Amino acid sequence: MRTLYFFALLVAFALTGARSLAQDDANIPTHRIDSIFQCYSQEKPGGQLAVSLNGQVVYSKAWGMANLETGTPLTTESLIEAGSVSKQFTAAAVLLLEKQGKLKLDDPVDKYIPGLPSYGAPILIRHLIHHTSGLREWSDIAEFAGSPQVLRVIDNNAAFRIIARQKSINNRPGEAFRYSNSNYILLPLIVEKVSGMSFADFTRQYIFEPAGMTRTQWRNDFGKVILGRSQAYELAKGKFRTAMPDDAVHGPGGLLTTAEDLLNWAAFYSTGKLGGQAMLDNQTALDTLTDGSINNYGAGLFIEHNVAKPMFHHGGATASYRARLICSPPLGLSIAWLSNTSMLDTAGFNPATAVLQMLAKPEDIAPLPRKKSDVRIDRKMLQRLTGLYKSAQSMRDVDITLGKDELELSEIPLEPVDSLRFYFFNILLSFDNTGGLAVTPPSSEPMAYYRADSAAAKTPLHEYAGKYLSDEAETAIEIVKSAAGAEMQLVSGARFAIIACSKDRFLVPDLKTDLLFKRNKKNEITAVELTTPRTLGLRFEKAKSGAPQSYSNRASQK
Repeated sequence: MRTLYFFALLVAFALTGARSLAQDDANIPTHRIDSIFQCYSQEKPGGQLAVSLNGQVVYSKAWGMANLETGTPLTTESLIEAGSVSKQFTAAAVLLLEKQGKLKLDDPVDKYIPGLPSYGAPILIRHLIHHTSGLREWSDIAEFAGSPQVLRVIDNNAAFRIIARQKSINNRPGEAFRYSNSNYILLPLIVEKVSGMSFADFTRQYIFEPAGMTRTQWRNDFGKVILGRSQAYELAKGKFRTAMPDDAVHGPGGLLTTAEDLLNWAAFYSTGKLGGQAMLDNQTALDTLTDGSINNYGAGLFIEHNVAKPMFHHGGATASYRARLICSPPLGLSIAWLSNTSMLDTAGFNPATAVLQMLAKPEDIAPLPRKKSDVRIDRKMLQRLTGLYKSAQSMRDVDITLGKDELELSEIPLEPVDSLRFYFFNILLSFDNTGGLAVTPPSSEPMAYYRADSAAAKTPLHEYAGKYLSDEAETAIEIVKSAAGAEMQLVSGARFAIIACSKDRFLVPDLKTDLLFKRNKKNEITAVELTTPRTLGLRFEKAKSGAPQSYSNRASQK
């Protein structure tokens, strides 16, 4: 059985194996960085890496092919999409408007975007920036509705219409961090409304040009011919296949750039040149949730504050493009990596992180020691938390056992924070009283786990079979029997195996989704709720005999 122990060992090994710039006489060890990128070869897709030290670019190279069909090599000037690294530019645009006195971060979003439902408490602009709005992930809902096969969401306005159909949100605004691209769909719409300019024009005039980002632009017209753009490729069954975005959704992602342009941006904003020190403070400030706890997502940046030398970073993935930008002002170090292939995903290897671990001193980037808790928990209470936990959102099971006086994972004691929260190294485990467990690695989203119950598989599958309809997704799903057990079928025709976990709960690993079937007082199944890491409790009602059985999805949303 694979557990989080393996992951933690990899992290610990990488950190303790790092060497520092000082050990190489403050010179960039070019040959050692080169060795990291042996995974790229000239006949395959590849990537760019650029490193700056104290504001000077000291390393910049590109590997592989920009276009396999034409045989065009990837160069340091090739455009590669940055995925969610784009979010820091979107957030910066909003902060510039605040600096210009044209909006306030505490303004309600519906002041600028009519049509956003009321959820009992106002969603503020700052909630969007820090991912605390509670808005569901629009792309999850689009996928359930058959995107991209039978539903095409072509721009931010079309994505907004999906957001505006949601009758509920994941959490009360400001209450919790839950990453959602929906937040960064709305921010560009606000920028356009307030500035009177297109989002692309505003960011070009106020961000890209001042920062010296001469090649950077948005994918705001998916049909436009863009000179120098690399094609993105996935590796499937040993062969590369084109995997490109085919829409104009931008703000959450969609930034076409180069590694050197990203370094220009890091040097520009991190020295306060974008809008002065006050704006830099806003970009990199930690957010405080309503319960007083800290959210380390700043203005489109993860703020790694619990280390000796704080750093700002973000990764990105759109279609098969991959990216990461790391900036540590105390170290004077910035690292930008862009790739036009997702082939490293299965290895769990991020070159930018590997370069950071190579160049920084271990003591500078290792987590600072936590203050030990003196909480003592009753053994019977601990016993109730033990068991094997499974997740559709992770391939690793979590087996919690009871040691002499503490909970253990892989025979390693967990460090208690309180009666329901524990640390496994730097991974936070948060239990609830209903068999649920949230596993949150550092600067990452929580993964939902559920205690497995072997009796779950004994419920006859015919009780769950049937069609289920959702007004919020404007689509239907179907639970069908198969030779292997049961499957969930989307309107696109795609089928996904569902695995029994506990009473009325099933896991769909290929969609990173779990299903919770709901029953009425007669013990009849009446609905199912779909939950992903970014969308909680999307409800589908079971279709009654004789009622309409499907939605007619539009081929595109304009």
